[in-house]
Amino acid sequence: MKGRLLSNEKLAKYTSWRVGGSADRLYIPFDKQDLCEFLTTLPASEPVFWMGLGSNLLVRDGGIRGTVINTKGRLKEMKRAEDGSVYVEVGVPCAHVARFCAEQGLMGAEFLAGIPGTMGGALKMNAGAFGGVTWGIVKQVEMIGRSGNIAFRNPDDFKVGYRSVKGIENEWFLSCRLVLPQGDTVASQQKIKGFLETRAKTQPTNQPSCGSVFRNPEGDYAARLIELTGLKGFAMGGAKVSEKHANFIVNTGNSSAADIENLIYWVQDKVKERQGVELLTEVCMVGEVEVEVMRTDTSNPEKFGRVAVLMGGSAAERVVSLRSGKAVYDALKRKGVDAVAIDVTGSPIDALSGIKVDRVFNIIHGRGGEDGVLQGVLQVMRIPYTGSGVMASALTMDKLRTKLCWQGYGLVTPKWCLLQDENDLEACIEKLGFPVIVKPAQEGSSIGMSKANSRDELSKALQVALEYRCDVYAESWVTGKEYTVAVLNDEALPVIRLESPHTFYDYEAKYNATTTQYHCPCGLDQEQELFLRNLAVTASKVVGAKGWARVDVFIDDSGQYQLIEINTVPGMTDHSLVPMAAKQAGIDFEELVWRVLETSLG
Repeated sequence: MKGRLLSNEKLAKYTSWRVGGSADRLYIPFDKQDLCEFLTTLPASEPVFWMGLGSNLLVRDGGIRGTVINTKGRLKEMKRAEDGSVYVEVGVPCAHVARFCAEQGLMGAEFLAGIPGTMGGALKMNAGAFGGVTWGIVKQVEMIGRSGNIAFRNPDDFKVGYRSVKGIENEWFLSCRLVLPQGDTVASQQKIKGFLETRAKTQPTNQPSCGSVFRNPEGDYAARLIELTGLKGFAMGGAKVSEKHANFIVNTGNSSAADIENLIYWVQDKVKERQGVELLTEVCMVGEVEVEVMRTDTSNPEKFGRVAVLMGGSAAERVVSLRSGKAVYDALKRKGVDAVAIDVTGSPIDALSGIKVDRVFNIIHGRGGEDGVLQGVLQVMRIPYTGSGVMASALTMDKLRTKLCWQGYGLVTPKWCLLQDENDLEACIEKLGFPVIVKPAQEGSSIGMSKANSRDELSKALQVALEYRCDVYAESWVTGKEYTVAVLNDEALPVIRLESPHTFYDYEAKYNATTTQYHCPCGLDQEQELFLRNLAVTASKVVGAKGWARVDVFIDDSGQYQLIEINTVPGMTDHSLVPMAAKQAGIDFEELVWRVLETSLG
């Protein structure tokens, strides 16, 4: 044989997802004649699998038994035939076919530029893009049989459907002839350029993926349904639903094939549960399972096991946490979850002592619950929990250090000045002027915050904030409109604009007042709201927040967006903002609580 025969060859480097176990044997043919001769040497019982560029393909971690034939870089002849058709062998990348046809002055193959595979894969799956489909331009195909015999077949010999082609068993594509009408080379090239620009803007072309994972249901789009279900950006292990295009699953760098398959099943189950649509896969999944793939009923509360709802705590936000905790606990019970409510008054270790739980819904606001301490305890105890991890929790609980991270990333946040004692007041006044707002750096719910319009008020505000025994800072007062954006699984919910007759959105305005107004829709135009939502997602990612969070933003009188703070265990009371935003997105309170609890599964 002139080709290369490799034993126990790892297939990850041959697939666009960059995952997959080994093949018993991998053969790379020299040319078509060599391939025919190689097939005659294989026993009749030997399994044979064909690969091109490895797109639209998930090879499981256990690898493929038998022989894999890889045509990447082989079987790549392409020419204009005497009858005017285009002869293409199966190893030619689809994008090359599109460009060749355009150069020949033929139109109708431009869509192939959007298919990230070879002609062989396009024939096998009736691949399509930008409104075109492969078998719409096929005149004839050349097939190779198990014994190396060659046959020519017409489209009528196949059952061709949407992303599906059925032919004669144990026959594989070798080449095809395409029939295309005469056109204009420049117009076709411009069309291809436009397709490629659109693809770069809308698809995660810079990350390992297989292309579209799911078929579009009739009259709808898989990406729309996945995004509507709130799964854009959802991750399992190293696999993630792309934030750029929800019908793509990307390998973030350390994914296994099992991670990807688990995520595929998860998306299917959640979309069926919430949208009533069963998504079918385009991707071909082959090979042996190395570890058990999880296929669970996502609507089954038993998947969570016993859930401890931790609430209360000993921080200044204890009362709010108890109210949030009761609302969360009641919602979980209504959903059939085996939940137990635990008021943490001291050590969380003591609170959980003697109670067997499978995971924790953390709803303790402020220090002791939102600052990484509880997260660290739960990790040591090996108990999964909702929301952000230790580092992100510790960072975001400290408003000053959060602002430093945002500023370092180039995000805008109001100017500030650290206040340790009365000696810092003059420097603060010189730097910021008046008015300012004074804040304890490690408290939430606007606790300990005061506005100051003079040196005397600044001094009094400092003393109030120092009572909370943490860093204190003054921040430039922002005049403008206040907004808040809830982020759930890296997806921003509708923006809320806050309006209060109080000096600022303080504790009383948040939890007790009946005069506070919440505007959702927020009144921004579509472009402004999209910008604000993307800003909130970026601000969350910069500090490493996971699962869920709430980002507070001002738009000042000059139109500048200014980030104020982020909460990684937001309130869940009847006055809370995350449930309001979720409701606007069509997510009721019980469903919101369920989705937050699901963040503990990752």
